[in-house]
Amino acid sequence: MELRRFDLLFVRGRSLIGRLIEAVTQSPYSHVAIVLDQWHVVETDWKYPLKVRHLTYPAGTFDVYRYRGELSAAQVATMERFLHEKLTTSYDYLQTITNGLYLLVGMPIRDAPGRMNCSETVDRMFAAAGVDLCPAVLGRVTPADLARSEQLVRMA
Repeated sequence: MELRRFDLLFVRGRSLIGRLIEAVTQSPYSHVAIVLDQWHVVETDWKYPLKVRHLTYPAGTFDVYRYRGELSAAQVATMERFLHEKLTTSYDYLQTITNGLYLLVGMPIRDAPGRMNCSETVDRMFAAAGVDLCPAVLGRVTPADLARSEQLVRMA
């Protein structure tokens, strides 16, 4: 399958943290990355800030989702600008931890200003282009929430 710009790779965690995220969110996915082209993704992880990386996920460890609609040239430009402006943004540990606590015990979700986690990056990138992927509060989503979005379709 040929990957397209802004396809989303929903990754199945292999690490202890990945498996914990999947268990808490009751989802097969612990991470989401944004496709730039066949060889590159933009992503942030607990180990590094938002950056462009080579696509190194082995086959069978991720599913590809695509936006159902057609993105206009203006929307594409907005999404590209968003990613460019957010490169090197640090990972939001606070939101990730409190999101899990919210799901487990109802504790309020808190954001660390100027930081984002993987799913928040995807949600905010699409929102910047006028596409609301999830009805939840902007940016306070998990990979599971995004995968359930009616705006996305699983391709492979």
